[in-house]
Amino acid sequence: MIVIFLIIALIFIYFAACVNPVIVETSEAKIKSSTSRAVNSAVQTVINGTNVYDDIIEIILDDEGKIKLIQVNSLSVNKLSKEISAVANQNIDLISSQGVTIPLGTLSGIGVFVGIGPDITFRVTAISTIQSKFESEFISAGINQTNHRIYLNLETTVDLIMPTVNKTVIINSHILICEAILVGEIPSTYLNSDSLDEMLNLIPG
Repeated sequence: MIVIFLIIALIFIYFAACVNPVIVETSEAKIKSSTSRAVNSAVQTVINGTNVYDDIIEIILDDEGKIKLIQVNSLSVNKLSKEISAVANQNIDLISSQGVTIPLGTLSGIGVFVGIGPDITFRVTAISTIQSKFESEFISAGINQTNHRIYLNLETTVDLIMPTVNKTVIINSHILICEAILVGEIPSTYLNSDSLDEMLNLIPG
């Protein structure tokens, strides 16, 4: 009985010291990579075939044809953000349902056996929350021309619930969603802003 107890104890110690860290590190790395792909796929799905720039930005000219006002459609921005977040969460849920596969050799914790052997699938529950922010950037594109780019910054927090431990990972994505060439002088108040939230509150001088 003592021998059996010692064997079981050694197995648990080995699992905790060698196997469990491999499960956690591998699961975290795979979920990070999969989440990045899920978020990018969500953006492509939502904006595919749509003129995003014209949907969220309106350029108003004065009587001389100069840019008077760059107006942001806040309703369209919020709608776009919600749609992308919803699709991204669906993609992450699908990834979670597939679990994480790790080769048996990798689980051994022995370097020479990494990647060798049959795959063992571990159930991983991923609960994600996404925070989004639109970033605006103006870049000179030639004489009297400005390239206006709009990026979407997504911070995805994923809580991983695994058989042996819980883990929280954060994935940041910086994605270009649209751009346009503006002809004419851009009011300096807009050139100095870096987010659509700021642009909503700007009054050109």
